Amino acid sequence: MARQKSQQLTAAEQKIMDLLWRDGAMTVRDLTERLGAEQAVAYTTVQTICRILLDKGHVQAHKVGKAFVYQAVTVEQEARSQALLQLLKKFFGGSPDALAQHLLQDNVLTPELALQLQAKIDDAKSAAKASDQASRQQGVTGRPQTTSGEQGQSDSVQLTKGSQLS
Repeated sequence: MARQKSQQLTAAEQKIMDLLWRDGAMTVRDLTERLGAEQAVAYTTVQTICRILLDKGHVQAHKVGKAFVYQAVTVEQEARSQALLQLLKKFFGGSPDALAQHLLQDNVLTPELALQLQAKIDDAKSAAKASDQASRQQGVTGRPQTTSGEQGQSDSVQLTKGSQLS
């Protein structure tokens, strides 16, 4: 039985994507030269990995002369988020709390870092609260809202999220 193809980046794919994110579009030869500075890598290996990235939809390619130029399509933040979600599912049962507790147990939490983290938590709470208030002000109630001042005697009805016509 064949293994299902993963959208996740392998370590080798990640190295190529890192170069494309950092330096922009490149040919296989350019990528091979840059990767070869760290560790010897064959041109055909880089070419195969680029083709896999193309099949996965992480890069696009266009031909310039005889060479293909590869450019990242997937945004770095998107790839990071997907990898983190997979990590959460695989090792922490999908629980961000379990991940946070693990990180806090295994790392020293300096007072400066604690303040930074608390500020980010406070910002996230404020943003969620503002979003919730904006939703309520827009009338996301699940019922149609009339546009005239009188209930039941409107010229038009605005449907809100979750509302139905009867």
